Amino acid sequence: TFPVGPGDKKKAIDALMEHCKENGEIFQLHNITREDFAKLEELYPGRFEIRYDRDYADYVYETEKLAKLSGKKYHSKKNHYNAFIKEHPDYVYEEINAANKDECIAFGKAWCAQRAETDPTIKCEACAIEEGLNNMEFLKIRGGLIRLDGQVKAFTFGEKVSEHTAVVHVEKADPNVRGLFTAINKDFVQNAWPDVQFINREEDMGKEGLRKAKESYNPIFMVKKYNTIIR
Repeated sequence: TFPVGPGDKKKAIDALMEHCKENGEIFQLHNITREDFAKLEELYPGRFEIRYDRDYADYVYETEKLAKLSGKKYHSKKNHYNAFIKEHPDYVYEEINAANKDECIAFGKAWCAQRAETDPTIKCEACAIEEGLNNMEFLKIRGGLIRLDGQVKAFTFGEKVSEHTAVVHVEKADPNVRGLFTAINKDFVQNAWPDVQFINREEDMGKEGLRKAKESYNPIFMVKKYNTIIR
């Protein structure tokens, strides 16, 4: 990805290019925005070309729509949510904190372990979840969970990245409970992010099921991401 932070961007990129050269690898930058590419063009005029990568475009939604599931486009989501409420009227939503984060980590590990054999990319996800939840205060992460009969059955977390936008990094739920994904999505946005206009739910990584799910929430726009290679 394009270097971030206050440091010397060109120095960092030069070091990465030299590393690739020494190891016989082709230097590439992935998941960069148009703004990143403009900066890259300033540093290395005409040396790079840009290619759009649909698999890593971020889905962005209106917070109010996700929180209320209002309008015709969200009719099926509202039905799923209502079915969940009817089936589980005593469900509990909680903010993730030091007292309950370990339950979420355990649920995340079990969720990932069940899918690791068919999707190798999930193997590292449990580690990322644990790292994130163990450093919530430092990373300024907010999270929420849902309990059914006292047990954690869904959790999610993210962070506020600007005055008007929050990003949801992780969302896990028991797929056997109808409407649970919709409920954790709705409740989290409603409780954690009432002060932002947009929710970025990140990319689908080219996974058909994930793409279908994210498109079903009717994003208002996509944040396009690009890859670059040396000409």
